Amino acid sequence: MRDPNRIEPILAIIREIWYMYPDLRLTQIIMNALGMASDPYYIEDKKLKKDLNALLKIYKKEVEGKH
Repeated sequence: MRDPNRIEPILAIIREIWYMYPDLRLTQIIMNALGMASDPYYIEDKKLKKDLNALLKIYKKEVEGKH
């Protein structure tokens, strides 16, 4: 069985991104993180978390630049 402790950290990153950009759909967030060439069905959670964190950093810089 996969470790259920992996769930909340991933959801926390998604939550932060989604509140920054509430007009995005969930799948848009995921595909923005993974890239359009990736099939999210086969992506391991560890990679998704890494890619979501990278996207979050980019989005934070965008938001900071608007202020």
